[in-house]
Amino acid sequence: MLCAAQASVAARRRMFFMGISKLFTFIFHKQCHRRSYYYYVSLSDNKTIRYRKELCHHVYAFNRPCTVSNVVGFRQIYFSESIVRQNALTSGDMAMYKRLRNRVQRLARQLRRKYYKRKASTLRNSNPRNWWRAVKQFTGMKPKSTEPLESLAQQLYDGDVQQLADHINKFFQQVAADLCPLSDSVTVSQPESTPSEFVIDQSVVERKLSQTNIYKAPGPDELPNWLLRDFCSSLSGPVCAIFNASVREGSVPSRWKEANVIPVPKAHPPRLIESDLRPISLTPTLSKLLESFVGAWILDKIQGKLDSYQYGAMKGRSTTHALIDITHHWNRAVDEGQSVRAVFIDFAKAFDHVDHNVLLQTFTEFHLPDTIVQWMCSFLRHRRQRVKIGSVMSEWLEMDAGMPQGSYLGPLTFIMLIDKLQMSCMTHKFVDDTTLSEIVAKSATSYMQECCNELVEQSQEVRMIVNGRKTKEMIIGPILKIPPPDLLLNDTVVDRVSTFKLLGVHVSNDLKWTEHVRAVTTKASSRLHFLKQLKRAGCTEGDLLYFYISVVRPILEYACPVWHTGLTAAQSDALEALQKRAMRIIHSDDNSGDYKTHIIISGIDTLKDRREVLTERFFKRHVLPSSSLLHYLLPDRRDNDTVNSLRHSQPFHKLRTRTTRFRNCFIPYCLNTYM
Repeated sequence: MLCAAQASVAARRRMFFMGISKLFTFIFHKQCHRRSYYYYVSLSDNKTIRYRKELCHHVYAFNRPCTVSNVVGFRQIYFSESIVRQNALTSGDMAMYKRLRNRVQRLARQLRRKYYKRKASTLRNSNPRNWWRAVKQFTGMKPKSTEPLESLAQQLYDGDVQQLADHINKFFQQVAADLCPLSDSVTVSQPESTPSEFVIDQSVVERKLSQTNIYKAPGPDELPNWLLRDFCSSLSGPVCAIFNASVREGSVPSRWKEANVIPVPKAHPPRLIESDLRPISLTPTLSKLLESFVGAWILDKIQGKLDSYQYGAMKGRSTTHALIDITHHWNRAVDEGQSVRAVFIDFAKAFDHVDHNVLLQTFTEFHLPDTIVQWMCSFLRHRRQRVKIGSVMSEWLEMDAGMPQGSYLGPLTFIMLIDKLQMSCMTHKFVDDTTLSEIVAKSATSYMQECCNELVEQSQEVRMIVNGRKTKEMIIGPILKIPPPDLLLNDTVVDRVSTFKLLGVHVSNDLKWTEHVRAVTTKASSRLHFLKQLKRAGCTEGDLLYFYISVVRPILEYACPVWHTGLTAAQSDALEALQKRAMRIIHSDDNSGDYKTHIIISGIDTLKDRREVLTERFFKRHVLPSSSLLHYLLPDRRDNDTVNSLRHSQPFHKLRTRTTRFRNCFIPYCLNTYM
């Protein structure tokens, strides 16, 4: 009897370990999804199912960081406890089961640390790209994939991705179906010889080829970027000759006018092709390189001719510039007892609905040289594209209008086109993001409806479409008590909102930053979860700090000169609390240190001090110089004799402020603090 019982126990033990070994082999060799091995576990002995589920859950938690060789360690631990465990499960002793589960958790943490130390600890300095890839594996950050589009194909076409790709490509083509293509008969007189300023030097081509990013995807020509970079000295001569011949003859090779279009979802998950997808074009690398030369020539010719309130797609201009300009006018108007009507314009398919004929006329109005105009005509004619979803390609379709998003010349030519929109009210632009602001005096009548009608008329002249449904209006100041009538755009009532996300910053009709701080802290908090995952994986404090500085802190500091000076103490503390949490995660092994000690050890400043430094730096670099775009916001300078005769004198006249809100606005705050 006893021998039979012992043989039975030994047999069950062997079966159990065989099952565990098979399970690990199935998980790690096949790299299955969690639900797959849960199904596998469900086929096992009912007495061990709970334990095996817990085992699988903790081993798989970090995306397969273990290897099959680690099974030996598991077997050594479980061998001495197998009979006790079996008895505990049979008798329902959950206390014993939990102790065994805790052993698995501790061992899983050790394995994760060993894996990180072996695979990723030295990569940050030697191979940052592979380090970030390992970090994404540990944290569970989702890489770019075609899963959303595959689910859309399942929803619309029973999983037929080819049919989805063809339908998407057809829709992108039909966006500009109402526009006429650029006729072949439209020509520009070509000069007998190419001006010397439009001759490309071989050394410049070689330098640009050597700087090619080999990790970016090539275009339809499938010419690998590493080939262009590694053989730049040999290829620079032929490539330079082709570039100069293209400019001289005003002709672009047809192969360079093709694009692979990647449909990027605007919403997650995408549900409609018509509204939830954005086309991003992958054009040939050599085509983009030639575009960079032509674009530099165009910028040189239009410098000083563009609207001074256009802050996008040009060097030395940013969203921070635009936001400071807009919010300064709003705060000053409210400080003077006036009101503001702000309208945030949305253009329907702005880049995809560009009329090439109007664009050609725009080039002429900017007095671009004939050499550039002729080359641009060839660049715009007979462009083709196909949609790419994973490895599936749609059929080629010719595009009669639009500018490829992702090309060098796309944003540049668009800001030249939208420059024609000149309204009677204050207008700020960042590429296609347009904001109309009307200052309404006390007891005065608002004329914003007339401005909107004017915008619609001018947009029709350049064949652009204003989307009334996505356009929003925000009212600021005393006029809120008796709001004016609703605005109409193309017979559509414009929605009136109290907050709006403008160029990445949440603005409110009370000119406070409560909503922006809430949104920023919520987004940063979700990123701290990844920091915890890396800590559990055994990342060093240096790597954790690097991840925080690269991934989390930029969220808390985006465009901070715009809103830092207007924060309340509570809002500043809410932001600082995020960095305190990050320091506690990074330095969790040092329980004795406080926040100040942790930031000293890490070599970083408090968020408040950093925002102060960034605000001062922006003011002195981008506002004080007389050539800067925002210099006009400053009051007039005092006479030098007056400044020199006084012991404590500011170089600018004092800016009058009535309210604390305007006094804490960017310009008044900087004048009072940094001057």
